[in-house]
Amino acid sequence: MRKAWKIVTAIVLILILLGAVSVGVGLMTGGDAARVMETVEDRFHPTAYYEYAGEVIQVFKDAFLSPAA
Repeated sequence: MRKAWKIVTAIVLILILLGAVSVGVGLMTGGDAARVMETVEDRFHPTAYYEYAGEVIQVFKDAFLSPAA
């Protein structure tokens, strides 16, 4: 199982690196950072995921860390 997680971690890191290189090349070739962020927002909605994660964390805090009534 440990080997599987190492493979998954390696793939994720490679994808993050590839994304960073892609954005870097786009910016070096005259791309606009605002346009890149606008495209990312339109396609993937990272703000919505961030807000959802905050809500999930709050639900877990309320469920597991609040004293029993």
